[in-house]
Amino acid sequence: MPVWNVKNILEWAINYFSCKDIPQPRLSAELLLGSVLGLDRVNLYLNYNRVLNSEELATYKKYILKRLEHTPIQYILNEAYFRKIKLYVDEKVLIPRPETELIVEKVFQILKDNLDRREINIPGKDKINILEIGTGSGAIAISLANEISDKLKVPDELADEFPEELWEMVATDNDSSVLDIAERNARSILNSNKFDLIKFVECDIVPAEDSDFFKKYAGDFKIIISNPPYISEKDYENLPREVKEYEPKNALLGGETGLEVYERILNKIKPYICPEFCYILFEIAPSISTPLEKMSKEIIKPSAIKVDKDYNERERIMIIKI
Repeated sequence: MPVWNVKNILEWAINYFSCKDIPQPRLSAELLLGSVLGLDRVNLYLNYNRVLNSEELATYKKYILKRLEHTPIQYILNEAYFRKIKLYVDEKVLIPRPETELIVEKVFQILKDNLDRREINIPGKDKINILEIGTGSGAIAISLANEISDKLKVPDELADEFPEELWEMVATDNDSSVLDIAERNARSILNSNKFDLIKFVECDIVPAEDSDFFKKYAGDFKIIISNPPYISEKDYENLPREVKEYEPKNALLGGETGLEVYERILNKIKPYICPEFCYILFEIAPSISTPLEKMSKEIIKPSAIKVDKDYNERERIMIIKI
C-alpha cells in the first residue's frame, strides 16, 4: 500500500484527472489538495513528504469525485479570487473571470483622469454615485469599494472641496438569494465604513420610476457598470460542460442574439444617468461589439464610445461617455 504523502497523492490525482479528460488536471489536483491541507501551491511542493491523515484523505477523495463530474473547482471549494479579494461562491452565482477585472481598472482610470482635471466635482452633486447592475457574487462592486480610496487620491490643496469619501454605490440583482451572497461577501471583506456605503437592491435592472429609489437617484449616477448575460442561444449550446451544467443559466444566456439584456438596461437607465457627467461600462463579447455600439447610439445618444481589449486581444470592455 503506497504512503499517501503530498508527492504521491498529487502524482496519482494528476494522472487520474488526465485519464478522465478533466481540464487542467495539475491545477485541479493542486488547488483541491492545497485547500484540504491549508497550503498554497508553492507550499505543497515544499511539503512533499507530508503524510495525509485519514480525515484529509477522505476530504480529498470527496473533492476528486466532484471534480470528476466536472464541477468547477470554485464551486467545490466555495471560493473564487477576483483582483485582491476572495469571494464565497456557489451555483447561484457566476464564477468571476479574470477578464472582468479589467472593468474595475477602467473605472479607476476614468475617475482618476477626471478627478485630475477637476471635472468630477459637479456643483451640488458631491458624491460619485456608482451603479452596478447584476452584481452576482459582488465581485465588481466589492473590488471597487475595497480599492477606491487608495486609487483616488485627492491632492491636499483640493481636499476641502471634496467629501471625506468620494463615492457611494448601489448594486442591484433580480434574485434575493444572489444578493444575500453579495452582501455576505461585502460584509466579510470590507470594513464597516465601506460596507455602509454600498446598498444592495433587489430589482429588475433598476427600480421603477415611481419608487423612492428613483426620487433619490434620478439623474445622479456618474458611473454605471454591468456584466450582463451576453451569450446567444446558439453559443450557449456549445459552452464547456462545467460552465453549461453548473453555472447559472440566467447569468450567461442573453437571448437569441446576446443583445437583449443590454437593450433593456440602456432603456431603463436613461432617467438615472447624470447628464453632466456619466460613463457606462459594459463587459461584452467581441461578436456583439458593433451592434451594441449602434444600439447604444440610438438609445442614449452618447458623446463617445470606446471599446478596449482584454489580455487575449479580444474586444471586452465597452466604455460609453455621455
